[in-house]
Amino acid sequence: MTDISLEEYKALRTLQRAVDDALEESLREREPLTQTFRRCFPLVLSLTGARAVAITTRDEELVEQTWGEGDWSDRHPGALLEGAAGVRRLDADTLASQPLDVAGARVGSLGLLFAGDATAPEAAARLLRLLDTVAEQLDTVLCLVHTASEKHQLILQCNGHLANPVFEAGMDLAVLTLAQRVRLPGFLLLYRDAVQPHLLHYRTYRGGHLEFESGEQPQAGLEAAIRQHGPRLLLGEDSALRQLFPGRTTEAVLISGAAAAHGPLGKIVVWNDGGFSTYAMDLIRVLASTLSQRLQDYNRERIHLSQFFPNAVIDALLQDPAYAQHLRAQDQEVGILFADINGFTRICEQGFDSPRSIGRFVDEWSQRAVGCIWEHGGVFDKMVGDCVIGLFGPPFFKSTPRERAQAAVRAACDIQAFTAALGAREEVAALCERVKLPGLGVAVGVNLAHANCGLFGPNRQYTAFSSGMNQAARLQSLAGFRETLVMDSVHDALAGAEDAFFQGLRFGPLTETPVKNVAQPLRHYRLEPLTP
Repeated sequence: MTDISLEEYKALRTLQRAVDDALEESLREREPLTQTFRRCFPLVLSLTGARAVAITTRDEELVEQTWGEGDWSDRHPGALLEGAAGVRRLDADTLASQPLDVAGARVGSLGLLFAGDATAPEAAARLLRLLDTVAEQLDTVLCLVHTASEKHQLILQCNGHLANPVFEAGMDLAVLTLAQRVRLPGFLLLYRDAVQPHLLHYRTYRGGHLEFESGEQPQAGLEAAIRQHGPRLLLGEDSALRQLFPGRTTEAVLISGAAAAHGPLGKIVVWNDGGFSTYAMDLIRVLASTLSQRLQDYNRERIHLSQFFPNAVIDALLQDPAYAQHLRAQDQEVGILFADINGFTRICEQGFDSPRSIGRFVDEWSQRAVGCIWEHGGVFDKMVGDCVIGLFGPPFFKSTPRERAQAAVRAACDIQAFTAALGAREEVAALCERVKLPGLGVAVGVNLAHANCGLFGPNRQYTAFSSGMNQAARLQSLAGFRETLVMDSVHDALAGAEDAFFQGLRFGPLTETPVKNVAQPLRHYRLEPLTP
């Protein structure tokens, strides 16, 4: 390296300190790049004697642009900086330029324009030393800006992916986007089931691509660990998870939740033989934070839907990006079921010693009644007092009207059967005897009619509205002890059924019953009790 004079050394040190001070002041003030360059460029021109200065780099939005100051005449400095680096003549002037990079990562180009010819070896070397002194201060700052901007852009991309209505699809895209930026040999997401918090689900990725998932593509080691440890896997640095990835560096990031009754929502585990950079871990932690909110939203939606649909239907809904279309109000012919415990008022007033006991009894009966509705593909509409209401057909309406009527009747028979069995339990039988009831029974009304079905009201409850719903309610109120009444539309839909179960059903005669506030009498049949 050519020796430089003490005078030049002092000049370079002065230049270095001046630019460094200006950049530090700009960082403290959190100035954008445009303001940073406005602060630095006059100092550079003054202390180097250059006629003009320019820098090409990416801005905070990662868009490449050129900033310049001084007299470039009619030249465009951005185009000049695209040329070969070094010192070269530019008409009557001399351009000195060089790339800006940190650890091999290029972050831009810097150029100084000097008046006259300074291409002689000694003069050119002096210009390059000036240029290098300025570049040395700028490249680190630009790298910080670019890293922060890239991180921000990556976070926005991941957030956009996680906004996907299908949680799993969004998660897959977010992990792939992350893996395209940082080396990510292994990635595990382990999280709680929204409706059954003791259950865990997982997705594992290799190189950003899905490798295993609970249910569809199980991983034997994870399945065994979940069976053995359950939700404890989400707590702390559990060695059971680390043992699944022997000889590898792992980092766990807990995903917290607003409702901490059951502990963390989930955990992210990443592994890599060589460990992870601070940059990579920052991104993973930010992803964990975003994922935490997305999981809360996803869980909230699952819990909301679990009021009406069984898990299999919820899974099918949430796997459809346009699932909201299935929940919007639509006019369809549906099976309708109303089931009400016989003599419930008398049971409450004379049979129980406290409201709490009533609540426990109703909870047990209604849970099993809703289970019967779900087992036959129905939707739990609501519970009014002790009356359970079910709809058959929603939310996908793939079945035929006949199949909807059949499902409603099967559910009615099951509700009758389990209610009678519940009444045979010693404590329930004693209760019925105490209130002078022949046993525990249920009155059921079944209809097949058009209704407007969907999410309604401020709480977005899945329900239906129609005169057919009103008819089913009135029909149920006409039913006696352990009696199921079906509207003529249901009876007609079952006619000619090939299934042995329906061929074995027996009905009483057609009956017409006038009811209050209904213009036409209800035309209905009594379904004879099934023989055990």
